[in-house]
Amino acid sequence: MADSKQLYQEVILDHNRKPRNWGALADATHRAEGHNSLCGDHLVVTVKANGNAIDAVGFEGESCAICKASASMMTTTVKGKST
Repeated sequence: MADSKQLYQEVILDHNRKPRNWGALADATHRAEGHNSLCGDHLVVTVKANGNAIDAVGFEGESCAICKASASMMTTTVKGKST
């Protein structure tokens, strides 16, 4: 159990330090903004879709490590997928 907890922490810290797909897309076709008033997290996600395919996705904003890491992991997962 300790190994899986350590791995989880390492993944979160890595995505927080080096977020994947950081930055807004200038040519985005879709945009979503989220704000958590309880903790202050605020993120904007931009997507460039081509038909039913997600060509590119980016995000930016101010948030805690877990929120930033979650957004980073989500963007890596959906890029290249169908809408």
